[in-house]
Amino acid sequence: MGDEQSVSKVNRDFDGIEREESTAGLMVLRIFIIFVIVGFVAASAWLFYGKLKRETENNVPAVTETVDTDAFYQKYDTNAQSVLLKYVNGKAPISDYEEFEIVDLGENIRINQLAKTSFERMTADAAKNGIDIKAVKGFMTAEECNAVFKTYLLDFEKGGIAHAQSEIMAKEIFPPAEYNEFRTGLLVRLSEDESEEFQKSDEYAWLYKNGVNYGFINRYTGDKKSVTGINEDLTVYRFVGTENAQKMRSFGMCLEEYSEYRSAR
Repeated sequence: MGDEQSVSKVNRDFDGIEREESTAGLMVLRIFIIFVIVGFVAASAWLFYGKLKRETENNVPAVTETVDTDAFYQKYDTNAQSVLLKYVNGKAPISDYEEFEIVDLGENIRINQLAKTSFERMTADAAKNGIDIKAVKGFMTAEECNAVFKTYLLDFEKGGIAHAQSEIMAKEIFPPAEYNEFRTGLLVRLSEDESEEFQKSDEYAWLYKNGVNYGFINRYTGDKKSVTGINEDLTVYRFVGTENAQKMRSFGMCLEEYSEYRSAR
């Protein structure tokens, strides 16, 4: 009985020849086969990932090496700080927004004086690295905002969309004057390109890395549309001050979220 239990064996017939193999040997063989299969799958996945990564990197435009600047920090009094964090959207009209002086930035672009020095410092530092950043839109009057909004509205209606739906869609792209943050002078549009095209540019890559050091944040990102009410537009930047911008980046917050966070403290 002891000899029979010491080694368990099974009979197999290969080509009519009866052979005996221990179950322990079969177990080792099976484990070996499993390891071979797992290794093959892992190697295939690694090769696929490497190929995908190389293709992705090849499709990303080369970005000029930038030098990380020290944070460009400007001190503001309490009144100015409250303005920097005051947002305008579909639920927060501009009617009670305290205006600050609007100044010339050049090339028929005007900007809130709170943002001028930082913007000029940012564009100058970018130029040192071969990056050409310039504003194509800054402060806008109520009339200008309403004219752009109406253009979008009419385009949607001409496309056969009902007026009510066209109005909703137009507001998600460019709100009418009462709810438009361009009237603060703290918003700047930095490209005439569509958002997706601008995202592929060296300018966007530089701004994404360095913009917060000068107090500028992407105002309308796709992941925050439910909060801002505006479709993604990565060409639009908002000045909030360096300290605020850096904290918003680290917290993953948009202006509305960070403003409410600060108010609750």
